[in-house]
Amino acid sequence: MTTRRPISCCILSLLLLPACAALRDAPPERTVRVRVVADARLREKDPRWRDTAGGLLRAASDFYEREFGVKLAAVAIDPWEFDEETPLVSTLLKDLMRRYPPAGGAYDVTVGLTGSRVAFYAGGRGLALLGNCEKGLGDYLVSSVDAPYHYTGRSSEPTLDVVALIHEFGHIFGAEHSRDAESIMHVPFDYRSDFDPKSRAIVKNNKLCPFAK
Repeated sequence: MTTRRPISCCILSLLLLPACAALRDAPPERTVRVRVVADARLREKDPRWRDTAGGLLRAASDFYEREFGVKLAAVAIDPWEFDEETPLVSTLLKDLMRRYPPAGGAYDVTVGLTGSRVAFYAGGRGLALLGNCEKGLGDYLVSSVDAPYHYTGRSSEPTLDVVALIHEFGHIFGAEHSRDAESIMHVPFDYRSDFDPKSRAIVKNNKLCPFAK
């Protein structure tokens, strides 16, 4: 009698392990097709800018896949022929939208990565079009990159540049700035690891909405 409970627990754990693995490896509910472009400042600072751009998006995708079932897939990683030094992310966003009009539905979101030292516009590190289900999710964002990045897997700790990209994608899905000091959406922007409940609910509710056209 004394051995039944440990054996039962062991059997139960063996049965649960495949189920947990299946949940972890379940296909995403949505795949967002992303075009990533890097400006001249980033390309000058980082000879391996393509690896940095792809790695940052993949790390941000790990977060969105785990928390919301949304995969951010890089369809293209290209040079962004913007070579001015400007601290205004609003200027960068306008240029991004002008140079890269919607490409016949080939991409859902265009991400512009900049190596410029941007002003903390509205307390953040970048700028994104705020989305909603009525008018469509945002389809452009700019995010600054401070350092080269090497993706090392799902278990790696996100850097501040990764968190900044997660923050801007939060706006794409409709989350606004938060007063919760522990939230990724809090301003002034700093290193944080999760969304506040309100922002989380907004992203969850909007994640399957159509993108703006």
